Amino acid sequence: MQIEKLPLAPAEADAAPALHPAYRRDIDGLRALAVLSVVLYHAFPSRLPGGFAGVDIFFIISGFLIGSILIAAMQQNAFSFAGFYARRVRRIFPALIVVMGACLAFGWFALFPDEYKMLGKHVFGGAGFLSNFYLWNEVGYFDTAAETKPLLHLWSLGIEEQFYIFWPVLMLLAWKRRFSLVALALGVAVLSFLVNVGGLHKFPSATFYSPASRIWELLYGSVLAYMSVNGLSLFAGVHRKHGADTVADWSSPRARNIKSALGLAMLLATLALLRADRHFPGFWALLPTTGAVLLIAAGPQAWCNRVLLGNPVAVWFGLISYPLYLWHWPLLAFARIVESGLPSSKIRGAAVLAAIVLAWLTYRLLERPLRGAAHGRAKVIALSAAMLALAAAGGALYHANGMPLRASVVDSAAQHKELFVVEDVANAAACKARYGFNSVYEYCLMDDPAKAPTVAMVGDSHAFHIWAGLNRYYHGKGENLVYFGTRVPFVGLPAGDDPYQKVVPMMLDKVMQEPTVKTVIISTFARLNIEDEGGKKMTQALHDTIAMYSASGRKVVYVSDTPYLDFEPRSCIRRAAVASSQTRTDCSLPRAKQDEQIARHKVAEKQALRDFPTVQVFDAAAQLCDAQRCLVMRENKLLYRDTHHLSHEGDLFMGERYGRQMDAAAAHQH
Repeated sequence: MQIEKLPLAPAEADAAPALHPAYRRDIDGLRALAVLSVVLYHAFPSRLPGGFAGVDIFFIISGFLIGSILIAAMQQNAFSFAGFYARRVRRIFPALIVVMGACLAFGWFALFPDEYKMLGKHVFGGAGFLSNFYLWNEVGYFDTAAETKPLLHLWSLGIEEQFYIFWPVLMLLAWKRRFSLVALALGVAVLSFLVNVGGLHKFPSATFYSPASRIWELLYGSVLAYMSVNGLSLFAGVHRKHGADTVADWSSPRARNIKSALGLAMLLATLALLRADRHFPGFWALLPTTGAVLLIAAGPQAWCNRVLLGNPVAVWFGLISYPLYLWHWPLLAFARIVESGLPSSKIRGAAVLAAIVLAWLTYRLLERPLRGAAHGRAKVIALSAAMLALAAAGGALYHANGMPLRASVVDSAAQHKELFVVEDVANAAACKARYGFNSVYEYCLMDDPAKAPTVAMVGDSHAFHIWAGLNRYYHGKGENLVYFGTRVPFVGLPAGDDPYQKVVPMMLDKVMQEPTVKTVIISTFARLNIEDEGGKKMTQALHDTIAMYSASGRKVVYVSDTPYLDFEPRSCIRRAAVASSQTRTDCSLPRAKQDEQIARHKVAEKQALRDFPTVQVFDAAAQLCDAQRCLVMRENKLLYRDTHHLSHEGDLFMGERYGRQMDAAAAHQH
């Protein structure tokens, strides 16, 4: 076997076993391409839409390098489980421990209880290399909610370590029974690839996170390693002896250059053409993985490898690629959490620069000193103990519900409480029992379910979010308010496949069937627009609904909806460790933006109401807005729980303002 020997990297020369493959600068350059692609994608996704495929390049590199070690060791009967896993601990644990520990430390000061609880869960999963399973059912990788999970990126590390737990065992069993290692790798890889392709459309999250659908990528690299270790032609620029002749068809400089250029072209095409909305991995994953295989197979002397991947800057980024991968995502995720949305490009750029600096420090101060074999047993014990401590801390944090009594969050606890829905579950159950509702699509609340209602409110969640305030007002007047939950509470709208819209006619009719109801309140999120066909139908439907109730002799109150925010109200709550963009301002929505949002809606609304001069309009937006701004925080109390729903405090505030208007109208009539 003819393999070109290159000097080991200085950091690894003393510690590397003789069975390790020769160090290749170009592979560190390939690592740089992979990690920088991922980092750029996460920070500026529109600049490099396929950058997430950098993880797949890492899988190939890992499969090749670790596969080379395993295959060479087994073929020389020199494999040791203890030695193999000790090296994995010294390689993987130091940076991971520091990053997860830093996340817990930052979270202690800056995260709210629900956020800190979730972080504790993911630290536990990360410490046990189970992150991919934890994330499996939580959210898809490309979903917005995933962007606020600081340890989301550990899914790939979980898959990798799960692979290295079971794969050496299978290899050793196969080797002892004289079964071909390459046949085993190819067989498992094909099965894994079929699972990947077969489950992609029906089970997208499972296919993305499951080791069963991902290990073919690591095995792809391992097959390449087998070819290299055994001196087979085409791979890694190795010549294969055939009798007295040397087979050099695919090992000539020209052939190597073609392979490396083709491989690099495939990687660049992946980064430019792949999109998050395309089904991935699937067949798409063959593009970056095959490109990486060709580049490695071309060998260090191929022009692209030697000049592009082997240049000092690329090698430097390759050396810090692992800690850079670990640091970049928590920094970006924490920035998004604090900002409650996409941070500015300056903040994201600063996070990337900070990640590079931290990665370099981690590499110099932790990775290099701890990777060597000197005092190996003590290092492994200490690192394992630290990882177990982190797992225990994460688990305890999760079970403590994010430690809501921490000094750093006690001051904001009342505001944070407003982010969650307040529902009287017992009241809803009693109301549903009164009306015989037996599905989740049939929902109601009632001040006193034992008595006949005198006031009825129909509407969606934008009626629910003023229920408590209106109920307090009407209770004080001796009235009995009932709320019937709907989708858009207008007559004559097509339901389609929406089960909530399907029950609307029944809910509207329930009001008509209650002779004791004298007042009907209509509230909905629906925005009207007479300029499009659907808007005209909805405007007419509102008109017909008001006409129906007015004709029955009932008083009708129409609630004109609250403003929609362009930021999360969570960002208005001050965090102990860091200020967000919103907490540096008065936390409000510019009135001009609100007026622009509802301009067409207001025209349609006026058209729907013009035939009903006696209908009272309660303008919820007017209660929050003055000439310049629409408030989100009032007297240090948060009025919204998300971008378009009022908090409980906002609900009560709206009820107070509603009561003032109703009382003033009644006094004017008398």
